[in-house]
Amino acid sequence: MKAGDRRPTRRNVAVLFIDIVGSTELAERLDPELLLQILERYYDACRTEIFQRGGVVEKYIGDAIMAVFGVPVSLEDDALRAVLAADRAMAAVHRLSAELAPTHEVSLDAHCGVAFGQVMVVESPGADVRVIGDTVNTAARLQSAAGDGEILLGDDVARLVRRHAVLDEIPPLSLKGKREPVRAWRLVSVDPERGEPEADTIPLIGRAAELRRLTELHQQVVAERRCGMATLLGVPGIGKSRLVREFLHNLPGEARVLTGRCPAYGVGATYRPIAEMLEPLDLDEVVGPDCAGTLRGLTTGIAEIAQAVRTLFEVLAEHRPLIVVLDDLQWAEPTLLDLIEDCAAWLRDVPVLLICGTRPELYESRPAWGGSTPRAISLEVGPLGPPDTARLVAELCAARADVLAHDEDDVHRRVTAGCDGNPLFAELMLETAAEGDAALPPTIQALLGARLDRLDRPEREVLERAATVGQSFTADQVGALLEAGLPATAGPLRRLQRERLIRRGPLTGCYEFTQTLTRETVYALTSKDLRAGWHRRLADLLRESPFPGDVSHHLLTACRFTREVRPGDPLLPELTDRAAASLIADGGKALHRKDLPAAIALLERGREMLPPGRDEHRSLAVRISDAHLARGANAQAAAALDRAAELLPGDPRNELTCAIQREILALRAAGRAPLLEPLRARLAGAGADTLSWCRFRLLEALVHTENGRFGTAEQALRDGLALARAMGDRYEEDRLLGGLCELVQWSPTPVDEGLALCSDLLARFAGDRTLLVPVLLARARLLALSGDLEPAHRALDTAGRYADELHLRLSAIAITQVRGLVESLSGGHERARELFVRAGAALRAAGHGPPAATLAVYAARESLRLGEVRRAEAELGAGAAGQSQLRGELTAQAVRARIASLDGDHGPALAAAAHLDGLLAATDDPCLHGDTLFEIAQIHRAAGRDPAAAAGRALDAYLSKGAGLLVRRVREWASEAGCPRME
Repeated sequence: MKAGDRRPTRRNVAVLFIDIVGSTELAERLDPELLLQILERYYDACRTEIFQRGGVVEKYIGDAIMAVFGVPVSLEDDALRAVLAADRAMAAVHRLSAELAPTHEVSLDAHCGVAFGQVMVVESPGADVRVIGDTVNTAARLQSAAGDGEILLGDDVARLVRRHAVLDEIPPLSLKGKREPVRAWRLVSVDPERGEPEADTIPLIGRAAELRRLTELHQQVVAERRCGMATLLGVPGIGKSRLVREFLHNLPGEARVLTGRCPAYGVGATYRPIAEMLEPLDLDEVVGPDCAGTLRGLTTGIAEIAQAVRTLFEVLAEHRPLIVVLDDLQWAEPTLLDLIEDCAAWLRDVPVLLICGTRPELYESRPAWGGSTPRAISLEVGPLGPPDTARLVAELCAARADVLAHDEDDVHRRVTAGCDGNPLFAELMLETAAEGDAALPPTIQALLGARLDRLDRPEREVLERAATVGQSFTADQVGALLEAGLPATAGPLRRLQRERLIRRGPLTGCYEFTQTLTRETVYALTSKDLRAGWHRRLADLLRESPFPGDVSHHLLTACRFTREVRPGDPLLPELTDRAAASLIADGGKALHRKDLPAAIALLERGREMLPPGRDEHRSLAVRISDAHLARGANAQAAAALDRAAELLPGDPRNELTCAIQREILALRAAGRAPLLEPLRARLAGAGADTLSWCRFRLLEALVHTENGRFGTAEQALRDGLALARAMGDRYEEDRLLGGLCELVQWSPTPVDEGLALCSDLLARFAGDRTLLVPVLLARARLLALSGDLEPAHRALDTAGRYADELHLRLSAIAITQVRGLVESLSGGHERARELFVRAGAALRAAGHGPPAATLAVYAARESLRLGEVRRAEAELGAGAAGQSQLRGELTAQAVRARIASLDGDHGPALAAAAHLDGLLAATDDPCLHGDTLFEIAQIHRAAGRDPAAAAGRALDAYLSKGAGLLVRRVREWASEAGCPRME
């Protein structure tokens, strides 16, 4: 802020401390009057060097002088000038000592420390300046640690001046009041002469090779009609975006371009770049209403969203090449990175070029980025060489000839030497020079701070509020944060555009910072107290935002800043509650769409925002545990419950809920059967603990399902569902409904009721195909049991299409399994066997041994039904090893008994049949009863015994389920076998 603006400001400053060595000994042996004369000369010598370099003496502390560089107005070389002042002041002390030695018999020396960083600066109407912050303490401690005649620099100062100074690094210092050792450097010498950014009106310079490779890749993509990906890697300001703009400018006119930028902020802002790409498109016209609905909301499952994005790209690229530009990819969420790689790997027969601009940090988290894409290149955009840098600076100077006419040659020389081949540095250095400052800034942060400090107050106030909104902002948003409102933004926005700090965005009323670093610097140098209030106001304004992370981001940041600068604010608890609730709500949405990494991150952050002792920690623990369990992270799932115990110490309801959840984890992860009765007893004494009862019903259902008691399991889920609805807990309700839909295939619930439930869930989950797939599978099997084979096949085809498009690997295996069941019911035993073998192999490869063994038994049964007895026997022995599922065990024994019967070993076959009949009491699955009893009836008939009783019981089981197809099959067989007519 310009001089004359006296409000407290946050700014980067350099702080210098210098003190005489041995002042106590001097005071002891010199007369006070003489000591005063010497000290005055010492003060005067140091002050002169400080003042000559633009410093301000903030205070005198005994013999020590504290000076500040960067007030009242920052300059880009504040740190350099502080170091120069320290060096010259030290030399002045040594000269003074040499002068005093012959006459006063006094030898003077000093030691000095210089630090750089953010402080709060308070300027009074007079000349007084107060500087407050850790930078002051660091400088003082460095001065105390310095030896005689030594100048120690903090690490930030060293980085700022190293182009102009010779430095020796010393071992890290343990300074008083510092938790960690402080890195420091000893100044050897400093010389300011040892000696850094513009617009598309300037030609692209020095990037011919990179531009050629981009062009060649695009030509290959168009010629082969395949997807390609180019990753442009470079440090900030190196020219990645400029290179892309030049490439796009040179493209043939038929190409379509979509652009999006990943924000460096916004909890859960996973799909913001995609949303930016969609803004200019008429989605209904381009992709149809269903896909358009998914793209507008971007809140369904991640697989659903990925498929919608791929579909959009495919449609747009069908008749003309498509270029998709994603900038600042280093800030992308893992889910978005997965989506981009998914597009690169799966887009077929369409010319799509993905261009990803990123900083090197991306490869730290994704070392294999782009490695699996056939047409992928990585271009490292490095510094320009000296000739290209000189040419660039010449072009930039020519564009500013009106303001640089008198010293253009000098500016050109200094900028070319100082910008280090970075076009942004060159551009900003020239802009600073155009504003009348010829000093060479050492780094981009100091350079930007200097530019910003020269703005008039209206421009600075608009820019600070804009930076709080984000990289992109609207005039309305900034106006809402200004006391004078929207009218006060028009003039400053125009002037900021002329200053090239901002530019117009693609939409009316929208603006964006010309450089991300500009926004970051403005934001960092704005009062945290002001930012806290603005973030809170933005959260209120953006409650209806289409981007789910925005409100959470603003509330979270408001909380953090309020806690840092106003920890006693009475509104802080309410603000913290709002932030936690928003994060938890966003986490719930991510959990619903199966974006498990984002869900875990959001829910855990929301949990840590909530104060200990809040009952919400119970439900949070369960959901976080569920998410970790779904990812196979069993240890983290248990750790979520441990954390709940820490946040709710001694809470009996939390202890009970977590105890139940631990049993669910043990059952799912280790197959250990839980002890239900002790938990039931605890629940009985716990009162109205609805969540614990709801979770207990889920546990009961899992246990009964493992034991083959599907009707009992279904009733437990229905009881839990009633509890979830009573709580109004949509999350628990959806989980229980999904389990219930699967159970009705095997439970005594009639087929018609099961189909009605499927219809309800198809409507409930409409638009989220990840959730629809298991419902369609249940519907397909129930339809096949009823005899409606064509609708069953159609349901499977729909589920298969969804699973393929969304890349749902386990769902695809389940679809193959159910196709086998439907083929078997329709008499296609050869095809059914193939499907069971394929699904079993996939399950075994995925680590699901028991269900894979069950499918091997099913395959053997299909071989037996084809009359291939020996093959069935071999398959049964090879594939069913390690069988543990009850359904598989019963079916395997039935197949063995039938093989013995077909081999004429009727005695063992009958004994096995009798044993099987006894085992059926363990399950209430009517179809399993019917299948097993029908096998027993055939064994009885082959042995010359009356099969009517077993066949009749099989028929009753099928009738109770409403399995019309199987009912007809048993009746036809019984009639052929001469059994009495069965109704």
